Amino acid sequence: MISREGYPAETHLVETEDCYYLTMHRIPHGRDDPKNGTGVRPAVYLQHGLLCSSADWVMGSADNSLGFLLADAGYDVWMGNYRGNTYSRSHCSLDPKMKDFWRFSWDEMGKYDIPAMIEKVRQVSGQDKIYYIGHSMGTTGLMVMANDRPEYLDYIHMASLLAPVAWVDHMKSPIRYLAPFSNSVGWIANFLGGGEFLPSNFIMDILADLVCDSFLIDELCSSVLFVLCGFDEAQLNKTMLETITHHTPAGTSTNTVIHYAQGVNSKTFAHFDFGTEGNVGHYGQEMPPEFRVEALTIPVSSYWSQNDWLAQPQDVLRYLTDLPQSYSVYEVPFDLWNHLDYLWGIDAKTLLYPEVIKNMDEFHASLPL
Repeated sequence: MISREGYPAETHLVETEDCYYLTMHRIPHGRDDPKNGTGVRPAVYLQHGLLCSSADWVMGSADNSLGFLLADAGYDVWMGNYRGNTYSRSHCSLDPKMKDFWRFSWDEMGKYDIPAMIEKVRQVSGQDKIYYIGHSMGTTGLMVMANDRPEYLDYIHMASLLAPVAWVDHMKSPIRYLAPFSNSVGWIANFLGGGEFLPSNFIMDILADLVCDSFLIDELCSSVLFVLCGFDEAQLNKTMLETITHHTPAGTSTNTVIHYAQGVNSKTFAHFDFGTEGNVGHYGQEMPPEFRVEALTIPVSSYWSQNDWLAQPQDVLRYLTDLPQSYSVYEVPFDLWNHLDYLWGIDAKTLLYPEVIKNMDEFHASLPL
């Protein structure tokens, strides 16, 4: 997709400390580059959300995809992939056909995946500090990293968090219907695919019935991504549907989805709950330790909206209240703006992306030479 739009494209392999192999895709410079590929550009690392991949940032046209717009704005663009998705299904000893491969949630993504990808960007780009952009679980993972691996914050100039997800008390996603069962991890996991998140037809039918009255497009009701994250028909580019459904859902572990359901149940922003006995073994205490948003001590630009099923305004407000360094806060000026509009909204090129790039440009201009 990157090459088809006329941009340079690279693929880089990353190994995490716990031996997962991740893929990163890079757009080193813009299509009409006055420097002809030479010169130093600020590096930006984009991290996708739940059930998504690096492809999300480049699915649309060059004028309406954040990856391309950042490259044309003078950035060295790196797009990461969490463990378990289409581009990151390898391990030095475990096979994706084994349940042990899938014993992770966004705890491990924040503790291992994001630090490893930050290191790769720094190593190849030569930039000591980079910019970070996260969407959905890409924001959750950064907050996990800030708590578990705070030393990596030293390598980030500023973070731009699209649809920040920490607390999920008010989540409208059907994930909340899984919450009452989230403590019976083994039982619910079987209905959601065991290790890999592959919900059974039985579960999909139930979830689709709960939300599909408002869906007017059949393809969306059969896609677990849209069923869980919602959609906004006014912003949906129907010509992109085939591309979107070809690339998503990109895959994750069952525990990753259950982890969000646990947050609905417990009303906390915490590590994965293994049950009393499991928690004592993992954490040395009966309850999983909670994360502190206050640990995110770098400048942060936050972007939120009123109609986001996963990042509800009440929960975003709680996150903003605890955020220690808020560089900017931006409400997308469209009442029905939903969780996936940050990626594929028809008006993202006018309502959102210019604001993201402007804030990054202004911050970069303020740095000492």
